[in-house]
Amino acid sequence: MSRLFVGLSLALLASVALNISYLMQHAGAAHAPAVDIRRPLHTVLGLFSKPLWLAGGALGLLGWLMHIAALTRAPISLVQAFVVGGIALVAPLAVHFLGHHLTRSEIAGVMLMGVALFALTVGRGHVGIHSSFHAWVLGSYLIVSCALAGVLLLAEGRRAPAFGLAGGILYGAGDLAIKALTGIGADGGAAAVLRSPWLLAAAVTNIVAFFCFQRGLQSGNALPVIALMTAGTNVISILGGLLVFGDPLGHQPAFIALHLAAFVLVALAAWLMAPAQAAVTTGGELA
Repeated sequence: MSRLFVGLSLALLASVALNISYLMQHAGAAHAPAVDIRRPLHTVLGLFSKPLWLAGGALGLLGWLMHIAALTRAPISLVQAFVVGGIALVAPLAVHFLGHHLTRSEIAGVMLMGVALFALTVGRGHVGIHSSFHAWVLGSYLIVSCALAGVLLLAEGRRAPAFGLAGGILYGAGDLAIKALTGIGADGGAAAVLRSPWLLAAAVTNIVAFFCFQRGLQSGNALPVIALMTAGTNVISILGGLLVFGDPLGHQPAFIALHLAAFVLVALAAWLMAPAQAAVTTGGELA
């Protein structure tokens, strides 16, 4: 069994675990105090006091750990595509357990996602982990991503969709920092990871992203929040994989074109499937 197959399988499992955890966290946070990054201890204690949210958080942590394990075995652009592709696996959950009826566009999204993920594996041959990078390139990319998230929050007056998109951008930035740490850990062990500035970058971006996403879910219609969060994470992490870590698109022009088109299809399919993902995340309540 190849490292790539294991990595992509872990990415799919991580996606399922994370999406189900969102459902549990949303239900648990419904009666918790409002999420406020200015009062982090009050917010965290309020969420932790809800058993359902706590269980969802534990499942989300498991999904996050599987995501990290996937990053140690495959390029981040492919891992992120398959994490997004996992939405297609949770769509039946929305249908059978939550009474959500898939629309034509959602069905088209599921089919497009399957085609896109298959296309991404065609013509790959031997694919390495691709965790090498230049520190100034990664640092610049993270700074620009964080600045963009900050501008969104200020420009939109902290509306729910802005929280979702800002959270997604920061989650994507955090994934890139984690990807850097997987390479550092492989070369220098845990001590090198603890000394790395990318550990702080990963912690800060993920913590702020968490507050943004949770606040977005509490502040308005969950559908645009989830759709924009997914889109932001998708774009930032896949583009970062290609630009920062040099993830390969293929060795021939035809495969390069195929894989670029497949990444676009992943983003389009994720957008089309957003209502089904939101139904899972909110237990069928989209408003």
